[in-house]
Amino acid sequence: MKDLEKFKKYISGELEEGDLWEFKKSLEVDASLAAEFELFKSTIGSHINKKHQLMNELNDIRQRHSRGRQISISWKRISAIAAGVVILLSIGIGLIKMQHNTSYQALYDQFFIAESASFNVRSATNSLEQPVLDGMQFYELHNYDAAIEMFEKAPNNLMGKLYSGLSMMELGEFEEATIKFEAIIKHNDNLFVDQAEWYQSLCQLRIGNRSNAIESLQRIADDNGVYKTKAIKILKELNEY
Repeated sequence: MKDLEKFKKYISGELEEGDLWEFKKSLEVDASLAAEFELFKSTIGSHINKKHQLMNELNDIRQRHSRGRQISISWKRISAIAAGVVILLSIGIGLIKMQHNTSYQALYDQFFIAESASFNVRSATNSLEQPVLDGMQFYELHNYDAAIEMFEKAPNNLMGKLYSGLSMMELGEFEEATIKFEAIIKHNDNLFVDQAEWYQSLCQLRIGNRSNAIESLQRIADDNGVYKTKAIKILKELNEY
């Protein structure tokens, strides 16, 4: 893996400030959805072909009947064909939804890298409230429920809000996490806005809010922040850039 050593240091919070932001700018993750997409296309393609065959048969019966030809039609057969069309349409729609959800989750899994607390704690120890420090320790131990409980004791602390949102992402509570990130974004004048916008866009992507995710990602892509490259990459995957 490229830059493996830097990657390990980033995860463990050992990168110094200059190296940390430089590494965030250069960090890229390659998309690998081609095989999954090909499988989907072959599956949905098979159902679409069957649907067309059934629709053509129904159309042929209707045309012959409208011309007054003497034909023997089994209404059970027609009902069965119609039911088959409905079922196949439902399967097709279900597969499309499943593909979208899978694609969004795959993109999320590719681009979500948990933020290490070590660097932020070392650079702001003197200014942090004790509950936030305790919450950071729980976060580093992957005890996210306990971390959130601690962060809630310092409700106005922006770093606490950021890591509370990250803890919720780890627990799969994406809707709740977006609320924490939105509060940071609305505050505006703080060091965590870039991170909050990035993680909020990932949450929107993960829960399938495509339009909200695209809107957020486009703002990041238009800016010169550390997540610009990643945002552009996701937008390209979504065919929106």
